[in-house]
Amino acid sequence: MKLSDLLVDDCIVAPAETTDLRGALEAILEKASGPLPIGEAQAASLARGLSLGSRGEIVRLTDDIVVAVASVEPLDGPCVGVAIAPTPLTIPAESGIDEGEARVVFLALSPGRFSGVRRHLVGALARALRDPVQVEELLGARSRAQVRGLRVLMDVEFRTRLLVEDALVKVRYRVYPDTPLREVVDLMVRRWTRAVPVVGERYEVLGILTSGDALANLLQRGHPEEGDEASAPVEQPTAKEIMTRSVLCVSEGQALVEAANMMVNRDVEQLPVVREGELVGFVTRDSILRALFGQRETDMDQPKRESESNE
Repeated sequence: MKLSDLLVDDCIVAPAETTDLRGALEAILEKASGPLPIGEAQAASLARGLSLGSRGEIVRLTDDIVVAVASVEPLDGPCVGVAIAPTPLTIPAESGIDEGEARVVFLALSPGRFSGVRRHLVGALARALRDPVQVEELLGARSRAQVRGLRVLMDVEFRTRLLVEDALVKVRYRVYPDTPLREVVDLMVRRWTRAVPVVGERYEVLGILTSGDALANLLQRGHPEEGDEASAPVEQPTAKEIMTRSVLCVSEGQALVEAANMMVNRDVEQLPVVREGELVGFVTRDSILRALFGQRETDMDQPKRESESNE
């Protein structure tokens, strides 16, 4: 499905004669009350709630472009509107993003949980608008026809299923084959990390060292209790000696449900994610649950404990 398929003609407001975010949202939603099952009162309430941060979510895409996403039950499927203002719109601090300005406001509405729509749309738009030329063309659009004529933007693919990249937890900690076990354990304890990848010189995955592996090895070697001065020093093995070498990896482009099934069938807490052989992060049971069942991406980006991200 392409962005052109989701964009509702009546919800393309160009130019948008307003001065702030709320006004832009109201302009889009006022038009939506015709082709979409959204009443005037519901439209006004939604615009107010989005601008004040009490409904949906606002995401800044670029200095000039923001995306608003929200759930609206009467809809049959996701739809998108856009408002393009000739002068900067004021963004209130209550909206949930940095206070400032914007020229373009995309509004994505979904009949159910909006987290999947948010990830798909924001990611797709971000990729399409990396080119400054595309941004300038969008900012310069002054009619529905001109917006529809932005082929690169209109051809943006909108995925209908979640991929591994949608639940990716970026890797923050890694160790090398010759890293002493004591250093690995210190890392795990300090960072609440249950497992760390062991990588080679090119960051290729050589193995995984879990807290269970480390504990089992320490106990087997008779690791002394803290402060037991009478105990003899214990020779510490390296990560290479302890790590699990047979590691199942997934790619960013694999279906998230497929990765979830792999984790359940193999009874593992996480799967390394590789890009052209290089480790880029993990998918974990927690991150998959958040992605599949509606938790916001901001919650996934900032886990309460790093042990929960299994990095």
